[in-house]
Amino acid sequence: MRDPLETVEIDTRRAITYVVLAVAAAAVLAVARPNLFGTIAVIFSFFVMIMLHEFGHFVMAKRAGMKVTEFFVGFGPRVWSVRKGETEYGLKAFPLGGYCRIIGMTNLEEVDPEDETRAYRSKPFLPKLGVALAGSTMHFLIAFVLIFVVLAGSGDWFSTPHATAVVRSVQGPSGQAMMHRGDVIVSVDGQPVRSWDDAVSLIQARPNRTVPIVVNRLGERVTLTVHLASKLRPDDGKRVGYAGISPTVPIPHPGVLKSLVLAPAREWDIAGQSIAGLGHVFSPKGVGRYLQNFEKSPPKAAAQNRPVSVVGFGRLASQAVAAGWVSTLYLLIVINMFVGIFNLVPLLPFDGGHAAIAIFEWIASGVRRRRVQVDVAKLVPLTFVVLALLAFLFLSTLFLDVRSPLNNPF
Repeated sequence: MRDPLETVEIDTRRAITYVVLAVAAAAVLAVARPNLFGTIAVIFSFFVMIMLHEFGHFVMAKRAGMKVTEFFVGFGPRVWSVRKGETEYGLKAFPLGGYCRIIGMTNLEEVDPEDETRAYRSKPFLPKLGVALAGSTMHFLIAFVLIFVVLAGSGDWFSTPHATAVVRSVQGPSGQAMMHRGDVIVSVDGQPVRSWDDAVSLIQARPNRTVPIVVNRLGERVTLTVHLASKLRPDDGKRVGYAGISPTVPIPHPGVLKSLVLAPAREWDIAGQSIAGLGHVFSPKGVGRYLQNFEKSPPKAAAQNRPVSVVGFGRLASQAVAAGWVSTLYLLIVINMFVGIFNLVPLLPFDGGHAAIAIFEWIASGVRRRRVQVDVAKLVPLTFVVLALLAFLFLSTLFLDVRSPLNNPF
């Protein structure tokens, strides 16, 4: 399928000038507003991710001897292009991803008879399956690299953290009582503390009370008198005690070689979380919860557990950049895993749909002992339903992200 916007005419010289000005503006922004530049860079990386997805298809198609006629960055009218061999490479006006065009993806496409042997549909099962799965594979490879960078550069943030009773930060009531960073909480109101959970339970059970908190400070026990404040607990709205302290959470640092070995396991864990999240969102209960977001006063659980649009992703990118590079990479890891898995849904127009067709044709051809080719025309109504649902999801998440932005998760 060709780009429907490519027939629009533009001034190529003016378009290139705009690109140069945009790059110059980005350079100035990187110096003047680094956080804003970082946010834009994260959003831009999303489009790079899409291009790498298409590059995966491109490489596998070339290796399989398929004919790839176009590989473009962006959509719309051509800004610049060059032809090398049978493939035209170039840049289009709207940098909203990109595409590569492989001839004969379905039986509906007309192909020059002399090119039929190089069409996707004419190739054996394994090459077709490889091309179909290459896009998602690229997302998984990107996620693997980013996970390795986090593991080797900052530690195993993907493992379940265990908070200790060592105080990391102090403010509010504990700050007024002269508690220090690095103090180890020994007891609260005479009750022994063996873990951070013990400290939280004891403090929250005593709102608006003045209690003694014993800490170990450099080997000496110090008793502090802390007047605990009161605040609402987000999950149930109950008023609980508040001391204004946070725990130290040690993060293991596996080293470079161990990070390389550990990365697949961490990626597998994130994949499991992504699949569970997809099942949660698209289950009947999840769909019902999503629709509750359109009520006048949606439940908090429905508002905080829903997909986001491009606007929502931009907001999450801004929050991740503000939280640091680990949070930024973690956002990109989750996005890659989610897109990679979601794209494997066995329905057209997803890559998983092409993979499912290739698998069905292979099995049916083996059973019937003759070549079987799926008539994609029979799948067009179902494909239109999928496209309609995707359009609804796109527009509805855009509406919700403008009306009710998600809270900062970082």
